Amino acid sequence: MARVPFYRENRIVPLGIMVFVLFLFFYHLDLEHTEPNIKGLSDLPPELLSRPPAREESKQQQPLPSAQPSPSAIPAAPPVHASDDRNPAQQQQQQQQQQAQQENPKPKTHQGQLTSDDVVLLFKTGASVLWRRLPIHLSTTFAPSRIPADNIIIYSDYPETIGSWQVIDVLENSTETVRKSDNYEPYRQQEDYETRQVYAEMANVEGDGNGPSGGWKLDKYKFLPLIQHAGRAKPNAKWYIYLEDDGYIFLPNLLQHLEKFSWREPWYFGGLAWKHGDYFAHGGAGFVLSRGAWEQSFGLEEDMVAKYAAFTEAHGCGDHVLGHVMQDYGINFGQVHGKSEYSWGFNPEPHWGGWFRRASWCYPVYSWHHMHSKDVARLYNLELSWDNAKKGQMKFRDFFKAMIKPYLHRRVEWWDNQSSRYELRSDNVADAQPPEKVSKEVWHKAWQSVDACEAACLAWDNCVQWTFYEDQCRMDENLMLGMGIPVGDNRRQTSLPRTSGWLPERTEKWVCED
Repeated sequence: MARVPFYRENRIVPLGIMVFVLFLFFYHLDLEHTEPNIKGLSDLPPELLSRPPAREESKQQQPLPSAQPSPSAIPAAPPVHASDDRNPAQQQQQQQQQQAQQENPKPKTHQGQLTSDDVVLLFKTGASVLWRRLPIHLSTTFAPSRIPADNIIIYSDYPETIGSWQVIDVLENSTETVRKSDNYEPYRQQEDYETRQVYAEMANVEGDGNGPSGGWKLDKYKFLPLIQHAGRAKPNAKWYIYLEDDGYIFLPNLLQHLEKFSWREPWYFGGLAWKHGDYFAHGGAGFVLSRGAWEQSFGLEEDMVAKYAAFTEAHGCGDHVLGHVMQDYGINFGQVHGKSEYSWGFNPEPHWGGWFRRASWCYPVYSWHHMHSKDVARLYNLELSWDNAKKGQMKFRDFFKAMIKPYLHRRVEWWDNQSSRYELRSDNVADAQPPEKVSKEVWHKAWQSVDACEAACLAWDNCVQWTFYEDQCRMDENLMLGMGIPVGDNRRQTSLPRTSGWLPERTEKWVCED
């Protein structure tokens, strides 16, 4: 066979080299294109990439971010993969997350100027109850159709990651002096519980526990750093709405309420509470702080937490501490400047344990406290069913008809509705004066039987409920559902039955001027 001349082979070699060089060029170009995204992960907060390392008590932590979006409010971006080596379950999970982000509807608003884009929800929980109370809020209170995820900050005393949600440990940067307090012992113990696989979930499975005891003592330290951080992390918010993990706020109702006030002015209101001469907004009932109030107080101080550290240590409730700070900076509780005025609508009790009065019948309802997860779900469903645009704000009367009245009966055994306006017993009836238009004969027999107690309530025009036990008859002009003792409960073996009754039809006289 004839040998191919060298000069003809030489034509092929350069061509091969050129193809190889082009291959390297485009390969390198692709790496340059993707490399910034990969490097970008290192710029994300560590808590978005992996679980925070165990605490070192002696190490001074970096302060919470100032004037930057809170990690808890920003859903974590899915990790960048050089090659898709995930298992099918992981791929499906990311696809679902991406689809949810694309399909998230714009938050519903009412007819007005203020929307959920203008407010930030400050949600506080605790390490010992987080796994029992937070999950229900992820699909109700935090629903994307209700409020944008970027407008929610979750605070606790231990850092956690739940899907795209980041829980901020608001006590992480406490001063060394405060950390030495006996009240901080539960905080120091949390890491040990975690590393020993003992979880405070109350799920009745192996490894389940109550968590460190005394977690309530930590609560008072959370309020000031929480408000301080929120104002710096979300400086464009008009209103800061505070909510605890066992509460529920009817957000559409509250937004309509806030429209009446200028967020540039120093407003601070919620459910009335007082202690040591200070009027303040009850934390469990939820409260609202305007941006103007934040600027007039926290906006003037570099570190409000350190300034009031001694006061916080000397008192027991964080909502009281915050109210005291507000008062020091000339921000008085209530809807009227200079007056400690109660605000109807923010309730420090649960709906089944709170009073429905003629005086509040026509006022909007904003919140309830001491909610079970089932309560939160039911109130969320009620909120979804209520059309604020057509019906206006949901009032106490509307809530009562939907959530209380269906449970009321003429008479129920083993039930206490907490009636307390009048109490007639065998030992005090002789001196008991009946209300106007009620005969002494009917009134003085009330303690003798269930029927007699009910008759006395019927004779008193303002009576809407009664309860009878042994030789005691109590009646009231306000309504409460109360609680019963179910069949099989041991309390039925240790006491006589208490019987309660209601007259809800009398509320028809409680007319509202709509």
